[in-house]
Amino acid sequence: MTACRVCGTNISSPTYEVPAPALTSIMTLLDVPTRVFVCAACGHAQSDDIPDIQAFYDTGYRISLNSEDHDQIFAVSADGTITYRTDHQAALALRLLDLPDGALILDYGAAKADTLRKMTVSRSDLRPHVFDVSSDYAAAWQSWVPQAAQATYSVPGAWQETFDAIMSHFVIEHVADPVGFMREVRALLRPDGAFLFSIPDVAGNPGDMAVADHLNHFSEASIAHALASAGFQLQTIDKTSFPGAFFVVARRIEMPAQTATSSAAAEDAAKQARDICDFWDQASGKLRDGTQHYARRKVAIYGAGFYGSWIYCRIGQAVDVVAFLDRNENMKGATHFGIPVLSPEDLPAEAEALFIGLNPLKARAAIAAQPWLQRPGLDHVWL
Repeated sequence: MTACRVCGTNISSPTYEVPAPALTSIMTLLDVPTRVFVCAACGHAQSDDIPDIQAFYDTGYRISLNSEDHDQIFAVSADGTITYRTDHQAALALRLLDLPDGALILDYGAAKADTLRKMTVSRSDLRPHVFDVSSDYAAAWQSWVPQAAQATYSVPGAWQETFDAIMSHFVIEHVADPVGFMREVRALLRPDGAFLFSIPDVAGNPGDMAVADHLNHFSEASIAHALASAGFQLQTIDKTSFPGAFFVVARRIEMPAQTATSSAAAEDAAKQARDICDFWDQASGKLRDGTQHYARRKVAIYGAGFYGSWIYCRIGQAVDVVAFLDRNENMKGATHFGIPVLSPEDLPAEAEALFIGLNPLKARAAIAAQPWLQRPGLDHVWL
């Protein structure tokens, strides 16, 4: 039996299970299986804890520290203009929070805190604070966050019930006790303070279900249940402004909220989670077929993110991967698993097949828009 991290219901067996290695969100491999458990009572899906989780986030999880301006692509317009994730997050957070003048705001699980930094550029009146469970990011804070407004490993007692707003971007999916995490945030907010957090929407980005260090795969039903259990009133779940993610706003309330979850909503969310697990089972089968067909032949992989890395971990020993293709300018000249990362226009002529490592909900449109990937004789292998 495994207990649901949101509602405590026992879950008898995993819905999805594949043997080691497991792939993390930072493209490292863990020698553990990937298992997903789905809770029918609240609609939450969850994975096993990863080994030595505290050390992993303290010294191993060094997100966006490759270079000072390292970021992830959020969108590419028709004319090729790239919008980076933290720029979009900053604009979205300012809109959703509608902060008062001089607001005291904390980035909880901040990493480099680029989103908060960009918010303060637009709103110089904001008073930024940062907290992370690692000291690796402290150098990135020095030039714009006062020393007294920085904390690592533990939050100062003087910060209790002081903040107008707290935000946490793509953090809660990583924590073993999400309701406990939300209660810690609540204790730092003043009465009626706002909590903004972003988390993956596994329905919008099915790849999240297979990420080893994403212990939680939230649905709208399980978000509502978790917040109510932690003493928050849910205000907004925005799942359109950042495709593949939920941006959630909640308010601290003084009386515990009702934690009952709509049975229909929970059942729908649980079914959706099981369907996504089925997709990953089918994708594994497609890759097995692809590796048999292209064994020892030269291929390329489109996407140096999670999907492309997941593909490589399953085909890399059987085929000759000559390149990863990626449009992120920050990856130019880089290598991934020891293989060069190239712009899509530079697809090597010797590649006989292109394995598509993109969100399957968007992959076909993205590939169709690039004429240099329609080369005669080049096979496309889809998840």
